[in-house]
Parts: sequence; C-alpha cells; structure tokens
Amino acid sequence: MVGSLPESLKVHILCFLDTRHAIETSVLSKSWVSSWTFLPVLNFSSDCFKQLHDFDNFVVDALSRRQPMKLNRLTFKRGGLTSCSSVMLKNIFDYAFEHRVEELEASVVPTLYKHESWFWPIWSSDSLTSLKLQSKYAVGCPFMEQPKSGSFKNLTILHLEWVIIRDLDPFSGFPALAKLRLVRCSLETNGTALNVHAPQLSEFTFVYHSQDVGHCEFTTPKLKYFKWKGSGFPRLQAHLPVLDTVVINYNGRSGINQEKTMFDNLLMMFDTLYAAKSLTLSAHLVRLLALFPVANGGSSPFRDLKFLKLDFKLTCYTSHMMPTAP
Repeated sequence: MVGSLPESLKVHILCFLDTRHAIETSVLSKSWVSSWTFLPVLNFSSDCFKQLHDFDNFVVDALSRRQPMKLNRLTFKRGGLTSCSSVMLKNIFDYAFEHRVEELEASVVPTLYKHESWFWPIWSSDSLTSLKLQSKYAVGCPFMEQPKSGSFKNLTILHLEWVIIRDLDPFSGFPALAKLRLVRCSLETNGTALNVHAPQLSEFTFVYHSQDVGHCEFTTPKLKYFKWKGSGFPRLQAHLPVLDTVVINYNGRSGINQEKTMFDNLLMMFDTLYAAKSLTLSAHLVRLLALFPVANGGSSPFRDLKFLKLDFKLTCYTSHMMPTAP
C-alpha cells in the first residue's frame, strides 16, 4: 500500500521531514528509493547526528544526488562546538541560489580566526522572498553594505541575528521588504545610528540587551507594528501615519543617574509613536514612568489609543487587554 502512493503525494509527505529521515524512507520499497531526490524543500539539522563531520558529509552528498530542479525552501542548522567552514557554507548557499531558492534559513557557529573577518556568503538573489540568518557571534553581511552588491527585489521577510551592520542605509536594497527583525545585531555605524528606509515595511522588531542605539530614522510609511526591546531608547525620527501596534520592553539596566535621561528619551519616543492604537509596556518601563512628573498635565501623546497592555513578566506574560479611558 505504501509503495502504491502517487509520486506527488510521496514528495509532499517527505517535505515535512528532516532530509535525513526523508532519505531513510528509501527502505520502504523500491518506489521510494528516489522520491527524496525530487524534494522542493530541504531540512538539514545537525541534531540528527552524533558527529559534525558526518553531518557535513551528509549535506554535501545529499545536494550532489538531488535532482536539478527548483528549490522552494532550504533550512541549514549546524550546532555543536566545532565551527562551520565558511567554504562549506558558501557551497550550500551557491547551490540554493543556483536552484532559485525562495526561502532560506541558516543557523551556524562561524569560523573565527584572529585575522579573519567571517561573513555570510550572500550577494544577490531575485528569487529569494524570505531570509533568516542566525549566528553565535557577530558576523558581517556584505549584501547590506554600500555599494550594494546585488538585487533582492522580491525579498519580503528578513530576520538577522548577531550580524554586523556597518552601512548607514542597510535596507535600501530590499524594495519589497515587509517584515524586518533584528536580534542582538552589532551597529558599527556613525554614532550607533540605525536607518530603516523601506517603503513597503509593515512590521519591525529590534531586540538588544546592552548596546545603546543613539539615533533611528524610519522612512516606512506603511509600518503598522513596532517592537523595541533593549536597554535604552533612541532618538526616533519617523512619520508613521498607519501605525497600529507598539511593544516597548525595557530591561531596566541603567544607573540611577541615567534614569531621568531614559525618562525623557522615552517620552520623545512616545511622541513619535503617537498614532498607535495598541500599546504594550514592560514592568521596568512602568516603574520608569512613575519616577518623574510628566509635563503638560500628563496628557497622553497617543491620540487614538484603544488598548493598553502591561507585561509584568517581561517576556512571556501579558495582562489582559484593558480599554483606555475615554
């Protein structure tokens, strides 16, 4: 019965498996032997291997045996204590782009030498719609630096974790970008500035715990969701007419002598985010707001606010929605 399934159904089933397990289905019957070679989705994870060198060899072998057809999605996750070879990663990415990959996710421990700057080996792609890059150390992203090295005209989702941002206008090469998430990225720009010029962007998330961002400039007229999590508040320059949801998570890591500055910076951020209809504040943020009197009689800068959420556990717990007073 298993062997009589249509080929299209076999391939559909195998797409939900890790690639190693998909290949292991070859033992089911003769009709399954080559089914995995037609997979439009590849999921590589070192969690299935006891030795990392066995995992590396498996990935290389699987790519060499796969049929030369379009690749919809590729996921490559390599953990462990042994660093990932930059040459191997480049070969994997080259394969993905040669086969017109649409969604690419990679999570690695990079190879770092004393005199070598490690970077993600990506330059351009017209087929890519979603890109997620995760690392254990800050690494470079040449595709975000001037002069822009290539085109990402169809990329709509970008998730970057532990990457180095050096360019003052890093996202101008992504005209279709709709969702941007930056986690623990290192800003090596003039005055730790972050500029986001993305005309189609609707969701933005920034997560950091120690680095202060001095100035942020947004040219994002379609932004609806804004989340900021970190140790401070930047000078925010933006016009966000359709903003709907704002989440601000402050970790409270500031000295007593810095609290008034933090308070003033927060109020300035509120003024820029005035169009928000839903606002979520962390416990440390509520404490900061209670430390100092608010000028102008304490009137709210949020003109159309409908919901206020108080997050007293900082991460996972959010109180029930509370309609604001009329």
